Amino acid sequence: MVNQKIDRFSMRWGGFAGDGLQSTGILLQKYFNSLGYYVQGFPGTQSTIRGGHVWQHVEISSSMMHSHDRKLNLIVALNEQTLEVHCRDLKDDGIILYNSTKIKEDKLEEYNNFRIIPLAMSEIARSVDLQTSVLANTVAVGAVLAILNLDLESYEKVLEKRFGNRENILAMNKAALLQGYDVVGKNGSLFNLENVKKSERFVASGNEMIALGAACSGLKFLAQYPITPASSILTYLSKRADKYGVVVRQAEDELAAINMVIGASYAGARAMTASSGPGISLMAESFGYASMTETPIVVVNSMRGGPSTGIPTKMEQADLNSMIHLSHGEAPRIILAPRNIREAFDITVRAFNLADIYQIPVIILSDFSLSERTENLEPFDLSVKVERGKIWKEPTDEYPTFARYKDTEDGIAPRAFPGTKDAQYILVGAEHDEESHSLSGNRCGLPESWEVRDKMIKRRYRKFELIKKELNGPDIYGDFNEFTLICWGSIEGAVREVADRLNESGEKFNVVSFADIYPLSVDKIIPVLEKVQKSIMIEVNYTGQFENLLKLECNWEIDYRIHPLSGETPTSSSLIPEILKVIGMEGDYL
Repeated sequence: MVNQKIDRFSMRWGGFAGDGLQSTGILLQKYFNSLGYYVQGFPGTQSTIRGGHVWQHVEISSSMMHSHDRKLNLIVALNEQTLEVHCRDLKDDGIILYNSTKIKEDKLEEYNNFRIIPLAMSEIARSVDLQTSVLANTVAVGAVLAILNLDLESYEKVLEKRFGNRENILAMNKAALLQGYDVVGKNGSLFNLENVKKSERFVASGNEMIALGAACSGLKFLAQYPITPASSILTYLSKRADKYGVVVRQAEDELAAINMVIGASYAGARAMTASSGPGISLMAESFGYASMTETPIVVVNSMRGGPSTGIPTKMEQADLNSMIHLSHGEAPRIILAPRNIREAFDITVRAFNLADIYQIPVIILSDFSLSERTENLEPFDLSVKVERGKIWKEPTDEYPTFARYKDTEDGIAPRAFPGTKDAQYILVGAEHDEESHSLSGNRCGLPESWEVRDKMIKRRYRKFELIKKELNGPDIYGDFNEFTLICWGSIEGAVREVADRLNESGEKFNVVSFADIYPLSVDKIIPVLEKVQKSIMIEVNYTGQFENLLKLECNWEIDYRIHPLSGETPTSSSLIPEILKVIGMEGDYL
């Protein structure tokens, strides 16, 4: 086991809320990124306002990873509960690095089949500074670097960048780092990571890429009420509001947030709000108002376990049906679900363009896993194409006068911004005629209103048919063979790793994944589905919501299905046993 060569290494840090684990996880990811490794990070918390058990998963590899995995090489236990919760995920040859100041040795007896390394993290931290208990994290970082046979200098540079000119804090962290390294390092390293070349990659979360994509798309107004797991979109943009030229407002609730966004869009600004299930539910009536008035807005729903309060710090894909039917009546909308952090940027750019072109609300359907997960990405060009759609500025041959809801051939009428001469109109939520005059009140029920109502519904759905043609079909990973794994949204990475691992053992799997969820581009989807021999649908909800949508729209049946419902993000190690079970195969692929 000494100096074992390894190309992928996973660790999980566990402790109490307030132990500084999230900051440590991010610093570690930035450190490994600076060395040239691929990194993924994932936070874990209990659904409590204060206190409770928290953990941070950090995984590194010499080659690109599609997803993190639950199986661990190392557990860093700052408290006893970490052992109880996480040792079940430790590999047979795994290591437990534990805080011997707080965890008694006899608590490790049931785990003596693993390699156990005691380290008096809290005691060493107090020797550096009595008042700074979170230094126990830095002591443990030093020990981990010793275990992996990595140098301290690069991590010290990360600390210098983090703490800047706070020389006292920086000095304490460097001292704690060195002590942890020396205590564990005197026994020699246990692993050697594969050598890699340094790169220019950067670490980002899904929410950060959504926020950055919005800013690069010309976002001018964000209104949001904080809610897990969407809050970091608000904090990211509020910190950079001046830099990006965005007005950021924390609304008093989600209903106010979406109404402010609709008003900003009416005024001509690209506008967005973000929330999660409970907050999105409050937006239902106003979402219908945006659809009826054909006001382009972008709404981010970072799904979490529901219904009601549900499990705020866990993931699900159970909001699809409610997003398709959000609001009463028939209200056209577009739903896009990013499959990875990098795609979250591109999806957001597309969402704003589609909203403007088709004058329609667009939902970005993310989830806790994608929102909070971090990984390092290759640098890419942040300049994007901005398409504002039909804007009426003055009379033209095609549109000599302004009629906000003119019955055009493609169903899309030019809109105008306040202040445009001869282009006044009311953003009326009642059904309306071409000039935006309401059919409510004394016109309601008269023969004139029948014809207008019929014409307006058909016009709104005429552009819906154009949207179906523009949206993308699924991506295909690998050649079609005996089994095809079908998925949508953020679990695609784990599903790809399932296919890779099974195929390495001689099985025959590929993946079909969807990001453009609604409306389905049926003409692009059916030719792909016709190539599938045996299908296995994987989605994180009980009722098979996307499976049912495929059946409804494409008249296509799934052969097998997997519905992970624990709340934890599916990984290849958790999915493979379930897949083998439903298709009646046996084998050790873990």
